[in-house]
Amino acid sequence: MKQFFTTLFLFAAAVALLTACEDMFGSKQDRITDEIFEDGRLDPNLIVEDVGYVALLPFWDFFNKPTDIFVGYDELVYVTDADGLHVLDRAGRRYLTLSDAGDFDISASQNASLRNAVAVTQDRLLNVYVAARYDTVITAVNPDITWNLPAVYKIKNANGAGPIELVQVMVHPFMDASRATTASQRNRLNRNIPDNDELVEITGLSTLANNELYVTRRGPRNRTGEAITQDNTVLIMSPVANNPARMRNTSQIRALNPNSPSLTSAIDLTDIATFATPPQRDNVPADRSFLMSQGAPDPDNPRDIPFRVLWVNAVNTPDGIEYRSNPNLLNRDTTRARSFLYDQNRFTNPSGIAFSGDERAHIFVVDAARDSLYLFQSNGIEGVNPPPGSSGTRAINVSFGGTGNGAREFDNPSGVAYFRRIVYVADTNNNRISRFRLNTDFE
Repeated sequence: MKQFFTTLFLFAAAVALLTACEDMFGSKQDRITDEIFEDGRLDPNLIVEDVGYVALLPFWDFFNKPTDIFVGYDELVYVTDADGLHVLDRAGRRYLTLSDAGDFDISASQNASLRNAVAVTQDRLLNVYVAARYDTVITAVNPDITWNLPAVYKIKNANGAGPIELVQVMVHPFMDASRATTASQRNRLNRNIPDNDELVEITGLSTLANNELYVTRRGPRNRTGEAITQDNTVLIMSPVANNPARMRNTSQIRALNPNSPSLTSAIDLTDIATFATPPQRDNVPADRSFLMSQGAPDPDNPRDIPFRVLWVNAVNTPDGIEYRSNPNLLNRDTTRARSFLYDQNRFTNPSGIAFSGDERAHIFVVDAARDSLYLFQSNGIEGVNPPPGSSGTRAINVSFGGTGNGAREFDNPSGVAYFRRIVYVADTNNNRISRFRLNTDFE
């Protein structure tokens, strides 16, 4: 009996010790450890003393020139790079990579390729859209030429919910509803002219609450007042009425000036973000307004564009939707902040933009020329409000960056995403996805 009680005592002591250790350090089942595995760990050498973004390690460094990142409604992470589309969980474990037609479980065009993809997004039905290129021979134009044209790929079940299906490839110029005739579609398929369609790029994708798709496009031909829309524009892609799995271009936002910088211009567009963002909610904003960025494709000869990141409001009128500027962002109250989204020449080459979609309503911008990540509030103020109890009254600027491969440095960043308090950056020339969290968000 004495031996029994001795054994029982030792067992109870061991349980108590284990419980105490779990209370101190966390266990594989508790929330703290789950967050470490899912979000990453903190390097104490990288924690900033003041309010600011802290690196979450390890960074994901197995990419080949990553160009964009999106955390989906299914809470998986989608990354585009030179190899194609990668699907990961939020701990950075890679599920699959889609590169060419052979990666799909159904018969797909052998010309389909996601290599060198530049943008990715997801709709609320969990379809994934990727902007890449498409090789095609148009016999009626020239049977000996293979054209390399910009395209948007619509993919079903990229998250593994079923057989991966390439639903549709929307190829420019045939996807553009303003080119209503065969002649207009083929008119610029001529490599001897300086505005041929191979020079057009699709640069950004973002979906609305009703699963419509915004597509940013840029290119060399930007005449206004013609039936055919200019290259520099935003296309609206909508589900086909009798076949909602497929998309078609229903309109182009012609109110955006493709040539003259303004608060409603569309010059060398690089990205677009709507206000309908993950996670999935019962009430996703139906607002059709959007944010977009105007880049500098020739860094040695950039255009003078004072406002390179724009907020465009979609306003319902008796005559339909009108796209207007958001002049409220021009109101800069310097008693509340030192810098603002609509400060002139705030950006040099903004290459990615994202909206937080939570109660914070933060706007994130990465600038490839300045190798920096910026944070703004929805009222245009740069930075975050002082923490409770602070004596400060102005917003605290938490933007950061610099050229390099350090934990708070970038080299040509080109994509940014946000999900549940974590910011993800596609750091192109460092071949990695960097992750950050505001240090006031840690409990």
